[in-house]
Amino acid sequence: MAHVELKSVTKTYPNGAVAVNDLNLEIATGEFLCVLGPSGCGKSSTLRMIAGLEEISHGQILIDGQNVVGKPARERDIAMVFENYALYPHLNVFNNVAMPLVARRTDKQEINDRVTRIAEMLDITEHLEKRPGKLSGGQRQRVSLARAMIRRPAMFLMDEPLGHLEEYLRIELRREIRALHESTGGTTCYITHDQQEAAAVSDRIAVMSAGELQQVGTMHDLINKPVNRFVAEFVGETPISILEDVSFADGRLTIGDYAIGLNEQAAAACAATPPATVGIRPADFVLGDADATGLSAVAESVQPMGETAIVLCKTACGPATVLLDQVDLPSEGESVRLAVDPDNLHLFGPDGLNIMYQGS
Repeated sequence: MAHVELKSVTKTYPNGAVAVNDLNLEIATGEFLCVLGPSGCGKSSTLRMIAGLEEISHGQILIDGQNVVGKPARERDIAMVFENYALYPHLNVFNNVAMPLVARRTDKQEINDRVTRIAEMLDITEHLEKRPGKLSGGQRQRVSLARAMIRRPAMFLMDEPLGHLEEYLRIELRREIRALHESTGGTTCYITHDQQEAAAVSDRIAVMSAGELQQVGTMHDLINKPVNRFVAEFVGETPISILEDVSFADGRLTIGDYAIGLNEQAAAACAATPPATVGIRPADFVLGDADATGLSAVAESVQPMGETAIVLCKTACGPATVLLDQVDLPSEGESVRLAVDPDNLHLFGPDGLNIMYQGS
């Protein structure tokens, strides 16, 4: 198992593009950390710098307390899994999986035992004599995982390993990746743009944007205590609503024509930094008729989604998305009111920071 620290790590390419800027991140021994973010946010560059496949422009990368900057990838005791499998097409599955052990001149009987064991774990035993070209995408990804994990490295680095698989295969392999992480006891850094995937496999999630770390925490932290608007808007299966026309006075927050009494902590935060916008998660809205207390709105679109429905509303403070059970749904064009528990408000200052959780 490896303990990893990135200290003020920066990656600038020759054309001046900054892929990663002043990144400080710690991955605890035995932890499964996901790095989550949109395309181009710097997450793959971060992984490749940890692996030794990319040079860093500034900073330190410590593995078990030793600075590995300048140390070649083969000396870092790291195994990588890529989205494109990276299998040898001329070798069968057995030899693809065994390759890391063969390269280390491991005893043949041990190679056979370990390949057999991991093939059983990943359900690829019946494919050991086949070449990669005869396998499905899910089977090839299992082979790629088996090859990475067979030599029991101190750390696994996985770069979008399930990115182009079908949904049902992604769900199945997430479970197996997490189980393998726990059984091997290694440290894992996993890159993805899929927040459901990150939530399913990780201990913690590091959110990146434009080369900079935004927040590190559990999915619960990111949903309920986002440190800024980017995290609030990026994380969440149904997007958060960001409402404007916000003011604060005498312990009450006013959103358009809706006044809400705040608790002591929130009121103190608003008094120190008046909020510019308010974020509300779709499931946190309470929808009432036009005579109820709440923000005036019009239900513009009602979209059934199995047991629930998404109602897209128009308000004077901006669009609002409401998640409701399939009971007593409003009609399209109907006037409604949107209320919310004050404890479920996310309050953002003019700089986009959450005035309640800036230290999270």
